[in-house]
Order: sequence, then C-alpha cells, then structure tokens
Amino acid sequence: MTKNIDKNKKVDLSGQDRFTWNLMVSWASQLVLVFSGFIMPRLVDEKVGQVALGIWDFGWSFVSYLALLGFGMGACFNRYIAKYRSAGDFVKLNEVANSAVFVQLVVSSAVTLCTILFYFLLPVFFSESLKENTEMAQWVVLFLGFSLSVGMAAGSAKGLLTGYHRWDIHNSLHAGDSLFSLALMVTLLFFTDLGVIGMAIGYLISTIVFETIRFVFVARLCKEFQFNLKMANWSTSLEMLIFSIKSMLSNLPPILLLQSINIILVSAIGPAALAVFARPMALTRQIKTFMTKFTLMLTPTTGSMQGAGDDKAIQALFVNTTKLSFAFALPSLGFLFIYGDVVLRYWMGNDYALWPLMMILALGQLLPMAQDTSIRILMGLNQHGKISIFAFIAVFVIFVISILFLGVDNWELTTAALLFVVPMNIVYGFIVPIYTCRQLKLSWLGYVQSSFIKPLLYIMPFLGLLAWSRHAYELNDSVTAIATLVSAGIVTIIIYFVYLVPVKTQQKLFCRLKISS
Repeated sequence: MTKNIDKNKKVDLSGQDRFTWNLMVSWASQLVLVFSGFIMPRLVDEKVGQVALGIWDFGWSFVSYLALLGFGMGACFNRYIAKYRSAGDFVKLNEVANSAVFVQLVVSSAVTLCTILFYFLLPVFFSESLKENTEMAQWVVLFLGFSLSVGMAAGSAKGLLTGYHRWDIHNSLHAGDSLFSLALMVTLLFFTDLGVIGMAIGYLISTIVFETIRFVFVARLCKEFQFNLKMANWSTSLEMLIFSIKSMLSNLPPILLLQSINIILVSAIGPAALAVFARPMALTRQIKTFMTKFTLMLTPTTGSMQGAGDDKAIQALFVNTTKLSFAFALPSLGFLFIYGDVVLRYWMGNDYALWPLMMILALGQLLPMAQDTSIRILMGLNQHGKISIFAFIAVFVIFVISILFLGVDNWELTTAALLFVVPMNIVYGFIVPIYTCRQLKLSWLGYVQSSFIKPLLYIMPFLGLLAWSRHAYELNDSVTAIATLVSAGIVTIIIYFVYLVPVKTQQKLFCRLKISS
C-alpha cells in the first residue's frame, strides 16, 4: 500500500503538491531581500551622500533596459520543461533546455557588448547632468551590466530548477546571493575608497558565485537534463522565443515606464532627486515582489487546469486568488498610505519623508498590483499575446500624451509619481482585468464584488484604527499610537481567519491545537 502511495506521489509532476511550500519559502527568502534593500540605501546615503545614491539608482535604470535583451526567456521556458517532464518526453525536454542554453549564451554576449557601449556613451549624453560624477556612473553601469550578463548566461539553470518546481531552491539561492552581496558591498563601502563602484564590484562577485552554485543544483536535481548544445533546435527556440516575447511584453510597460521617468528625473532635476523618488518606490516595489512570488505560480497551475478542461476551476482560481491578492495588498499599501512618511523618516531621514509622494505611490498602485493575477492566468491559458501588445501601446500612448501636456521642465516628484500610476491604473487596473473576465466568461461586476469589495469591507476596521493611530502619533501620544496599531493588526488577523481561511483549514488547525494541548 505504501509503495502505491509513493508511486502516485511521484507521478504527480504538476507541482501543485509543492505550491504552499514553495510560496512559504519564496516569501521567507523575500524577507532577506527586504532586509538588504533597507540596509544599503541608508548606508550609502550616510557614507557617500545622496548624489552617490542617485548614481547607484541611475546605474540600475540602465541595467533594467539591458535586461530587456533577454526577452524574458529565462523566466518563461520553465513552462516547457514542466510540460515535457510531466509527459515523460525527455528528448523534447533536452531540446528545449539546450536551445534555451544556446539562446541565453547569445543574449549574455549581447548584454556584455551593450554594457561596454553604454560605458563609452554615458559621457556623451549625460555629462551635463552628471558633471563630475560621470566617471563614477560609467564604472557602476559597467560592473552592474557584467553582473546582468552573468545572470543571463545562467538563465537556463533558473528555468530548469523552476521547471522542476523547485522554486524553494531557486528563491533560497536568490536570498543567499542577496546576503552575500550585501556583506561584500558593506565591506567594500566602509573599508575601501571605491564607494558605489566598490558596491557594483561586490555585486558582480556575488552573482558569479551563486549562479555557479545554481548549476550545481541543476546537476543534482535535474537528472533527465543533459547538457549538449548539439540538441539545440531552431524551431524549438523560436516557439519558446515567441511565448517569451509575449510574456515579456506583459511585464515590460511598468519597467520601461519607471526607468524612463527615472532618467528624465536625472536630466531635469538631478541624481539627488532620483534618490528621493526611488525610496518610496522601493517600499511599494517590495510589496509588489511579495505579490509576484504568489502570482508567478498561477501560470503553470492554470495550464494544468486547462489541460484537464476544467474551465470552472480556472474561473474560481482567478476570483479567489485575486481576492487573496487584494487581502494582502490593501493592508500593506494602506499602511504605507497612512504611515509611509514615518517609515521613510526613520529609514532614510527627513529629506526623504515626503508624505504626498508616498500617498500617491501607495494608493496609485493598489489596483494594478492586486490584479497581477489577470495576466498570469492569461499566460497559463496562452491567451496573453493580444492584450500584452495592446497594454504596451496603451501605457506609452498615455505617458507620451501626459509628457506633451506637462512638459519636462519644472518637474516635481509628485508629477513623476502621477506619470507612473495613472497609465498603470488605466491599463492594468481596469483594461487587463476586464479583458480577462471576458476571456473566462465571467461577469466583471461579479468579479469586482467577490475579489475587491469583500476584502475592502474586511479591511475597513484596520484602516480606521490605523488612521486613529496616526492621529495619536501626530499628538505625540506614542502609547495610544502603538496600542491602536497593534489592535489593528490583531483585529485584521481575526477577520481574515474567519472570512478568508477555508473552513476545512480552520478545522484542521483547531484539531491540531487540541491535540497539542
């Protein structure tokens, strides 16, 4: 009997049995990245100043553009690995994997060449805005670009691990890389005179070390994979590339939009302004990353349900996961809306604590962030091509119209924030979810009621208590502020447990508590 059970477990290669574990490890590893993200900006600001911190952010803006050369293949071909592994077609699995290796090596070479090109072109285009910091920016871009090149070359290893549903190992390595790079960057920042250039060197070293370790895990866990570039197949590469480009287009507008705004900020106001703008954006980005860790897993799950022909299950998956997304995003972004400037003040200092900027970014990202489930479900159905192209065009049409109306002179940081959140809300807050509802034959009003209105009602006591806590904080009544804040958390946990946790899960938890007592 035991052998039969074990055999059935081995046959299940969809990854659904590892979903909860993978998510918990993903979120735990993300806490490490949050820690790293909070530590470094403050240290850089105190050690080498706000301008140098802006140069660091400026370097990452260029790297984000370079990342587009990968066409998203490293993150997407895991769908094919999981598909062929589940079908037992290991010949096709190796065709896919080796084709991806070949493409990733070509992309890595292209990134290296573009990085060197950026290094020489920076003084030509940005010498007036960067002035004496131009050389510093050149070296930061060079080493961060080389780090991206190494990551691109290792993209196939990431695809293989996640295609084998080992998101736990993938994210653990990502967290380890973050901690090691943090240690190296702090050491080089405080014990050398290299400043942010030394940080970029430390980041490159850490990337090389952990991407190498990633291949070690591939060799141990992906037994069916055989590295042989002769198995690379052009038709297979093209098939994956088309799917990856469609997926990249769905993720591309927010990246391009933000980095374009960052570069315009540097040109219009200077790198110090970018340093101030990037900090509240970083707080909201951390919340988005937690959301993405969850929604990324919906694509293969949807694919499995589609294969079984269970359309109603896909509808339920979309509504329920969106409801959970709102349940996570509402308190997180609500806290930043009410207390965000306080967090920024304690984190970075008074110069960064701009409450209106924080409020715009927190409130303005609620709808697109909580409905990331839409595009992930469409990816699982392989129906994300048309809407991705439309979203890409729409975001930038709205952005360009806004730029023509506002101009690029006399910018304020709140202007930059509005230029980001308005296109995102129109496209990803309304158009994409409505399109998804139509594809799934769901009533949009019913979807809104179930996935948004209900979580909003659940969170109202939290927001009310939080506002009371902030009022007490403004009156310097620290005891009331802290007590009310804690009460808000406790009340929300109780409400979420009663209304969001499935009854069966509640019963299991109560049974375990009885047994343990």
